[in-house]
Amino acid sequence: MKKISTIVLVTALFSLALNAEELKMYACGVTRVAFMKELNEAFEKKFKAKITMNEHGGDLFVLKGVHKKEADIGSGCRDTIKDDLDEKDLWSTQVAWGALSFIVHPKNKVDNISTENVKKILTGKIKNWKELGGEDKAIHLIIRESKNSGIGRTARELLFKNPKIEFGKEAKQVKSSGFVREAVGADEDSFAIDNIISSSKDKKIKILKVDGIKATKENILANKYKLRQALYLYLHSDSQNFAKKYIDFALSEEGQKIISKTGTANLEEATGKGDEENLIFQNLQFDVKTK
Repeated sequence: MKKISTIVLVTALFSLALNAEELKMYACGVTRVAFMKELNEAFEKKFKAKITMNEHGGDLFVLKGVHKKEADIGSGCRDTIKDDLDEKDLWSTQVAWGALSFIVHPKNKVDNISTENVKKILTGKIKNWKELGGEDKAIHLIIRESKNSGIGRTARELLFKNPKIEFGKEAKQVKSSGFVREAVGADEDSFAIDNIISSSKDKKIKILKVDGIKATKENILANKYKLRQALYLYLHSDSQNFAKKYIDFALSEEGQKIISKTGTANLEEATGKGDEENLIFQNLQFDVKTK
């Protein structure tokens, strides 16, 4: 009798697995680390779904995948570019906050940097750590290859109000944020931009204060740390309804609490100027576009 019951249970579970709705998720390196795993697990449990997610790739990989319908849904660290042919059929919804971080090797004596000096390093006007109170050594700038990477584009927009501005011509260029952190961890004279969520989990690098302010969750939410970076979910304009349900879940009170528990700043708890209106707008935008 026990053997028969076991067979029935296994058969039932197998049947449920076959009937589970599936979603293919593409997430950038930052959002994969930030909250996507936990959000996926909660959605799977609540809606009896099965979600597969990539292990490698940044924002450009994600956006291209959703555009080509290789993925049902995506997540990343920048808004879509409406005049980009590969992104014009996509729409984005903000679900959380990250922040730009500026990283150096742990042995670097510099602990704080001004926003103006960040801009001067990126444009090649400051080239030696001595000018920032460090040792008399050349600054080795490390940047992403593409101006339209999530971190690269956000940095250009927040710091320079110009997404096309050139960063240091002599900078070392790498393909992803993971390679950025790896390069900084191996070079005592390096400087690079990252996102606080991923850089805070890497013990081989040091995060600089900016204008004397640490990029903590509390400072990001209160907008005291000024370089906040919006984190998004992406859908194709004719996405399936189940994918739309995922974003509805991410914007719900339950979804926002899950994001917060990961240590990532969510929209509901933000207290910066206009944050409450931003959450309302994100919900309304989603409701209008999915009807």
